[in-house]
Amino acid sequence: MNLKFSIHFQQAIVERNISIDHLKKTIKNPDTLRQSFGDRMIAAKAINDKVLEVVYIKRVIPKVKSEFVIITAYYLLKK
Repeated sequence: MNLKFSIHFQQAIVERNISIDHLKKTIKNPDTLRQSFGDRMIAAKAINDKVLEVVYIKRVIPKVKSEFVIITAYYLLKK
């Protein structure tokens, strides 16, 4: 899985203490997946007592694995 991070996300990953492993698990096997505006997708996965939401754009590059451009990610508290 090839991941590319927006500048916003590069700052947010540290501030929000987001694990790259959790990020990959959420994209590969989300509990829910929904379309956002444009080409953006929002994947969500329950992780411990929170839900991780990842907003990304999937790009298919010929002869290369798909690339996921991570726009942002954040944890929500479970209800």
